[in-house]
Amino acid sequence: MSCIPDFMIIPVITAFVVGLTLSLLSFFVVLKRWAFLSVGVSHAAFGGVALGIFLGIRPDITAVLFGILAAFIIAYARRKGGIHEDTTIGVSFSFFMAVGVILFSLSKTYMINAFSYLFGSLLSVDVYDLLLCLFASFFTLLFLFFKRKELLLLMMDEEVAYVNGVNVAFLYYSLVFLITFSIVVAIKLVGVILVSAMVVVPSSVALKFFSKFLQIMLFSVFLGLLVVFLGIAFSFYWNLPPGATIAFFSGILFFVSLLRRY
Repeated sequence: MSCIPDFMIIPVITAFVVGLTLSLLSFFVVLKRWAFLSVGVSHAAFGGVALGIFLGIRPDITAVLFGILAAFIIAYARRKGGIHEDTTIGVSFSFFMAVGVILFSLSKTYMINAFSYLFGSLLSVDVYDLLLCLFASFFTLLFLFFKRKELLLLMMDEEVAYVNGVNVAFLYYSLVFLITFSIVVAIKLVGVILVSAMVVVPSSVALKFFSKFLQIMLFSVFLGLLVVFLGIAFSFYWNLPPGATIAFFSGILFFVSLLRRY
């Protein structure tokens, strides 16, 4: 990292930690068809960001609370209420985003903060954000390592997993929590609008090349770190917004993968 200015070291490390964590969770998001969930959670977190700024406290805390609240409302409605995720996500998406817009409109720093969190700001990332990302990454790795067999059963069929003695509810809500927490801590870096690309693309592409769990996970991580590297490199040398550049390369990677046939 000798070519990276000192003030960029922490943001760059944070970006790679985010890329690693979201790439690991990408497999479960794609297989459970939770791509829209990631969008709903990130937009719900925007309301939390606005609340934190409005109250004069760290928006990371309120963003996590809003994101987790929205995710568990969606998950609970699906499991207990018999309502499809798309319906609950659509309602939560609009409600929490509306809360964010209203609170931001009451803030004197509306345009600056809203733009930063909508599209991400690499330079605003600090040590606290890095610690949050490391925390999310550490617990994600632990959870996936110790619960990998049960998670694979859950991905294939929840009823089969239940019959085999798997605590389906615990795994389901734990996975929702990890995905939500990881997405929310990534928002400051990539932005509300663009973060879903980092969650969905890695495994969407990996599944076109591999069928075994470990291969998919490793290739997803490789792709996730690759787009982070390309995004940061191009944004640094061409003075482009990092979050948008990372999302751009994620999209390019996905579109190129469509050329491959099974």
